[in-house]
Amino acid sequence: MWDFSKALQKMQELAQELEQVRIVGSSAEGGVKITLSGHQVVLGVEISPSLLSHKEALEKAIVEAFQDARDKLQRLIIEKLGGGGLPPFLHGNIGLG
Repeated sequence: MWDFSKALQKMQELAQELEQVRIVGSSAEGGVKITLSGHQVVLGVEISPSLLSHKEALEKAIVEAFQDARDKLQRLIIEKLGGGGLPPFLHGNIGLG
């Protein structure tokens, strides 16, 4: 049975812990790197000079890097929450549903 008070306490602890988290995502070719905070705030973007003259490739690489960082952060959150004990409404709120 799911315990709301324990889940709330765990979420509050996780929110504090995520303030210190920094996740770096990169594009498939490594030409773009995006750093996210644990609260999904973009903290930095690194772009390879070779992509600056290729608009479409740069756009694709930015999306790839952001998605990579976001996926890594979601996996970290699931791991910190202990995986399977998530309430049903939470999955969609962290991008899993």
